[in-house]
Amino acid sequence: MPMPSPYKFQILLDPSSPSPVRFAATELRRCLMRMTEENVRYVHVHELPLQKGGSIIVGTRGSFSEVLGDGECPENELDDQILVTQRNGNCIVTGSNPRSVLFAAYELLERLGAAWTGPGHLAEIIPESDCSAIFEIEVSERAAYRHRGVCIEGAPSLDHALGMIDWMAKRKMNSFFLQFKTSIYFWTNYYSREYNMGYGSVEDIDRERSLELDQEVIDAAKLRGFVIHRVGHGWTAESLGHSGLGWWKADREPDDDTRQLLAEVGGRRGFFGDIPINTELCYSNKRAFDGVVDEIVGYAREHPEVDCIHFWLSDATNNFCECESCIKVTPSDWYARLIKAARRGIRREKLKTRLVFLCYTNTLTPPNSEKLSDAGLIYMFAPISRCYSHPLADPKCSGIGQAGGWPLNSVKPPRTNAEFLQIRKAWGEVFGGDSFVFDYYLWQPYLRHLNPIGFARLINRDVASYGSLYLNGLVSCQALRSFYPLGLSMAAMAETLWDVDANLEDLVSRHTRACFSSHAEEVLVYLKEIDRIMSPGKRHGAPFDSGRVGKSPGVGELLELTENFSSRLMVMNPEGEVEERYLSLICHFNRLLGMRCKSSLLLSEGKRDEAEAVLNEAGKFLRDTEELTHRYLDLWLILRSMRI
Repeated sequence: MPMPSPYKFQILLDPSSPSPVRFAATELRRCLMRMTEENVRYVHVHELPLQKGGSIIVGTRGSFSEVLGDGECPENELDDQILVTQRNGNCIVTGSNPRSVLFAAYELLERLGAAWTGPGHLAEIIPESDCSAIFEIEVSERAAYRHRGVCIEGAPSLDHALGMIDWMAKRKMNSFFLQFKTSIYFWTNYYSREYNMGYGSVEDIDRERSLELDQEVIDAAKLRGFVIHRVGHGWTAESLGHSGLGWWKADREPDDDTRQLLAEVGGRRGFFGDIPINTELCYSNKRAFDGVVDEIVGYAREHPEVDCIHFWLSDATNNFCECESCIKVTPSDWYARLIKAARRGIRREKLKTRLVFLCYTNTLTPPNSEKLSDAGLIYMFAPISRCYSHPLADPKCSGIGQAGGWPLNSVKPPRTNAEFLQIRKAWGEVFGGDSFVFDYYLWQPYLRHLNPIGFARLINRDVASYGSLYLNGLVSCQALRSFYPLGLSMAAMAETLWDVDANLEDLVSRHTRACFSSHAEEVLVYLKEIDRIMSPGKRHGAPFDSGRVGKSPGVGELLELTENFSSRLMVMNPEGEVEERYLSLICHFNRLLGMRCKSSLLLSEGKRDEAEAVLNEAGKFLRDTEELTHRYLDLWLILRSMRI
């Protein structure tokens, strides 16, 4: 009689497979062993035995050409498709490219009951199961959008960045964007500890250390097959030999030779606001023009690991050159000329690097005379001043600002969304190539609303509408710690980018149950009440914008809700570590929300000093509790949003 196998399952893999495929097999084994509490064998085979049943076979699409039809999950480097299917008694896990194989592995685990509520293994739900259904599961899905990414913002540590990348892969997001040539500005925000010396250790981040941190992030992203985006702002400053790594004032005045390359604004040539990264150049000056182009092409040559280089102009408004030569064409026409020259240079280097250009502040109006071809370019729509109380595609959200026609250096970006729709339509008439939205939901806007379901709904509706706007996805400019108090907005973002038919009510219910298990219904009632009370109606702006003097509707009722829910939380006993963590976070959130309400009410009564005292109390509370919240809430950013 044969001895029973000591292994619950065996996973077969060609060892020459790309790293995301090998990582997929590793993750499957890790999670299946936790689920079954039994050993899972990991077998390297150079030829996958497709005729012999009983195995989980992980591989690229080309590995299965004998058993899969031509139309089943065809190979595609840019667009993600996953396939889990059964052939000859084997469970096949594959995808349209190596990262899609990893996404397929995580989808298989979800079908077996796993859930990924937040960053890191601490937020994984890995239930006990015999996993016998593994040889019955069939999945064939294609991502709704090509671009599904996150851009570094705020104040992350390395662990926070790695945790986000790990979570993104589990939720089938595929792109990561490190701003600037090195993200020292963001690393320094965290490691300097200037915002809270009471937690963590100070670490000096110089350029060399910052590049090391960047590389660890890139390595983690490449392990998962991610598309790497880099830079953005900074080219104008770097081309002059000044730092383009953040919004810092110049360490020296421009010399006479440099000054003639800078934009003339109001009869003066100098750094705009004394900040090089916020300064435009005199693009009719060939030295200035060529300097920017050479900087971009040189970076592309030296960094073939970067898939998408972002070429943005300065990060300021109404600062374009007013000299006689520059005013002959519009700012967007100068930008288009620079884009085309940089693209030609990259093509001469025979690089696959794609160049991302954007519609933003100074370039809200498309070029008048210049045309852009689709090849190698990606258009990025960045509606930074939009209204976050209403969906982007809401035509009724209108009336604050205009959509174009501004004289030079007199741009007033709109504050409402109908105007941004007009801007998007105008750009669509001059460029019809690849594109995505660069939006700021989880930068400061969410922190000024504090409505978890409301913001999840906004993101769900916005993302579902991108296709109608001829936009192929989202790269979200946001804090990497955006899971406070339970990560509903991130869940909505990931799920809707993958499937535009993702149902918000189902998503919210499922995610809340995963976080709170036995207390999910009570928490859900609480979150729905917040959403009901804070529903914006026709109102624009955020209820907890520290610049607002008037009382936002419903704040008094919301304060009463937080007081009542506080007493309910005292009798909720968690079942397991995951629920305990999320109950602690929702308790923390409820207390903070109450303090924000009190401050808002006092401010509306003209009691500014008392309101500020409550805000300062909230700041102390946030600093004192960073150990609890640091994986889920960017303290540096929320303190800035509260202006304390």
